[in-house]
Amino acid sequence: MNKYLIIISLLLSFSNAFAGVPDTFNERFNFIKKDGKLIEIRDRSMGFGFSIAPYIKYIKENLKTEQALMQSKSDYYGDLEELLNEDAFALDEKSNQNVKIVMDSLKALETLDVDGIFGNPKFRNFIKKFENKLKFELSKLNPSVLAHTQDTTFFYKRKVTYQVVTWGLGLAKKIFSSVPILNTASYVLVKVEKLIREKRLFHQNLLMHYMENHESELGLSKEDVDLAYSSIYESRIPWYAFWESTAAKENWKRYGINKFFTNVRLANSTLRAHRDRYTTRGKRMNFAFQAVKEGEDNVIINLFDRQSIFNSRPAIAFYIDNPKKMVRKRIIMQLAGLGISFLPIPNFIKNIGDKYIKSTYEKQKLTEGALYGYFEATSNFLRMDEVLMQYQNPFDINIRL
Repeated sequence: MNKYLIIISLLLSFSNAFAGVPDTFNERFNFIKKDGKLIEIRDRSMGFGFSIAPYIKYIKENLKTEQALMQSKSDYYGDLEELLNEDAFALDEKSNQNVKIVMDSLKALETLDVDGIFGNPKFRNFIKKFENKLKFELSKLNPSVLAHTQDTTFFYKRKVTYQVVTWGLGLAKKIFSSVPILNTASYVLVKVEKLIREKRLFHQNLLMHYMENHESELGLSKEDVDLAYSSIYESRIPWYAFWESTAAKENWKRYGINKFFTNVRLANSTLRAHRDRYTTRGKRMNFAFQAVKEGEDNVIINLFDRQSIFNSRPAIAFYIDNPKKMVRKRIIMQLAGLGISFLPIPNFIKNIGDKYIKSTYEKQKLTEGALYGYFEATSNFLRMDEVLMQYQNPFDINIRL
């Protein structure tokens, strides 16, 4: 009888360990263990299948939709300037210059022959070659692995996809004599490779929400969680930063957790430094996100990322009363990233403008994986979908499982 009571007790304790996390968490994440120790954390929604087609469809639709707006709305550029000039988005000394570059970049796309470029046989053949090359490199990896706790260089020695981009850019210059096709092809391949890499970062941030707020419910030891943090942060070491890779190896048990809490302390300092900007402060969702009221807007701010390279204020992550507002801003900035390549301005100005454009959304949308995790943990399905709309990664369509 005692034996059966022990078995039932163990089953109940195992069940209770996962009681506090939603079913989607258990369906998505898979903890691989050996001899009771965590080896890997895998994400079932990140499979091996890969095709560039979803991104081609996505960018074509956005380009054509924006061109239709330009042609149908007489006040299109006035509305655009008003959106970009909002204090929350472009409040800095170089605001006027930055807004002008973005607007000029959008204007450069107004007459772009979208169907002619994407339907060009040479363009389509080039994209297929790039896709095959990228598939080959990705086949060497397991894209579902978010953390490998026992291999201190697991991600560092697997940073190979940037080499495919270098190859692709060189090939594009040899193939295309038409500037619109060359620029568009170059933009697509750089963006595709980046979006593939970004999937892991978004999902890791989602996972870290649970590691921070539901550690006792995950069925992992504290040591397992600390090592998972180390692997996550090891995956973010640039391929050239061998010194940082060495530092991670030498302090593997504490490397990740030290990085995490250093960032949390910086986030807390950021909130204190900017507290006077907010009329009220609401709930702190997790390490990176805080609900506040800024002026008349109820928003969630991102304490890990700033508005832009020229604006040190915490980035607005979510407009609670108008979620589509951020989606609109990010579509504009992404298209401006293509349009700037067509502007007849010196390259050093283009580079500054391009850095500014990317700084308004690239890091921010990845940190928002933790915001998605918060909404998922609270079963707020509407907000989950709205965060995914902001994330805008057509390669991450299975995240909801």
